[in-house]
Amino acid sequence: MSVGYTNALAIITDAFVEIGAYAPGDSIAPSHQALGLLRFQNQLDAWQADDLSLNLQDREVFLLTAGTSSFTIGATGNLVTARPVYVEGVNYIIPGTTPATEVPMAPMDSDQYMSLSQKGLPSSLPQMFYYNATMPNATMNIWPVVTQNVQLALYLPRGIDVPASLTSVVTGPQGYAEAFMYQLALRLCNPMARPIPQDLPDMAAAAYARMRRPNEEPPIMPVDAAVVPSFGDSSAFNILTGTTSGPSN
Repeated sequence: MSVGYTNALAIITDAFVEIGAYAPGDSIAPSHQALGLLRFQNQLDAWQADDLSLNLQDREVFLLTAGTSSFTIGATGNLVTARPVYVEGVNYIIPGTTPATEVPMAPMDSDQYMSLSQKGLPSSLPQMFYYNATMPNATMNIWPVVTQNVQLALYLPRGIDVPASLTSVVTGPQGYAEAFMYQLALRLCNPMARPIPQDLPDMAAAAYARMRRPNEEPPIMPVDAAVVPSFGDSSAFNILTGTTSGPSN
């Protein structure tokens, strides 16, 4: 991962220069540095709620103990990690398998979870999950309730870390550098009482779209097994040969 900046202050400085608040080479006043940092922190925090700005996917493994139907995720949760905004998926790991074998679990929304008539139904393996975005830690509900210890693999999309200070290193994949600077420059115009440069909105929008584009992965379209002919089935129409003579190879 690489961008053309070393830390948050470098991005903030370029943003101030972009809107004409400072000339290249000028030192940024401490009060303006603090303003720039706050706006940059807010900017990256907002991006955490945009699925297409999340460029990483973490895999976190959690041991779900027998009799457990839910656990918390967050800085002080049962699973200590950054509280996720999105959950890409949850798999359970079949106990005792070598190599470890993961089985995808089905997601539930709030209505589906509410409709479960037997939330305490016991089972040796989990089948479904419901992610409840509670605060400060989120809550992961698992169904049915496991009767043995089972490991879960959680796949959690992540974004760029919010910088804690002006000297915090800010890194991202190719395409993020301009989005950092142009988006921040746009946010600094009003508090700095600067007119928005004519081309800045278009450049900021284009940079943001370019940053998000690689994070969009269209899913592979599945084909129902019922419409896929089995090998040697001469009754199925073959689009490759235009006949019903079975597979083409």
